[in-house]
Amino acid sequence: MAVPSSDPRLQGIIEQYERARLFLREAQQASDPVDRFRRLIASLYFARAIVEIMLEAAVMEVVKVTRDDLEQRLIRILPGYLLIEKVRIHDFHRFGVIPISGISMGGLIKLRAQSGHASLALGPKGPEISTSGQSQVIQQRALCMAGERVFDDESGRYMTLEQLLTPYLEAVPRAIEEFRSL
Repeated sequence: MAVPSSDPRLQGIIEQYERARLFLREAQQASDPVDRFRRLIASLYFARAIVEIMLEAAVMEVVKVTRDDLEQRLIRILPGYLLIEKVRIHDFHRFGVIPISGISMGGLIKLRAQSGHASLALGPKGPEISTSGQSQVIQQRALCMAGERVFDDESGRYMTLEQLLTPYLEAVPRAIEEFRSL
């Protein structure tokens, strides 16, 4: 991608994109499963950095839209946007995301039982929530994993990081064009 040399922000976005693609390719070629997973996580970090630079530009009023408006546009363009954000937050802020044995869930989860019950069970089809009365199960970016797969709330299935990153990175050039237009 040709970039005007006078725009360091756009150059940085494209560099993050190239890094994400490099680590994804290296992960796809890795024979060691631990090395492969680490490269996928690295790719995910660079994939998220693309968005972070764009959103920061909106906060700094470098583009003609608000941060929230830009984020909504990016969510529509980039498949897996919210799950990539969630995995990155868990890996960096909550716990290191690593392949696990079995199924686990981490994050902020509150069970509020009011005139009934509130339960959360983890299974092969993802988290299963059951409530009655006025009870609630409140989740804030909770991440459910089975082995090295992460649960995607949008599609209702577990997916590998490669399955998450591939369509996202394929859509990044369109996101960059949207950003340029602003």
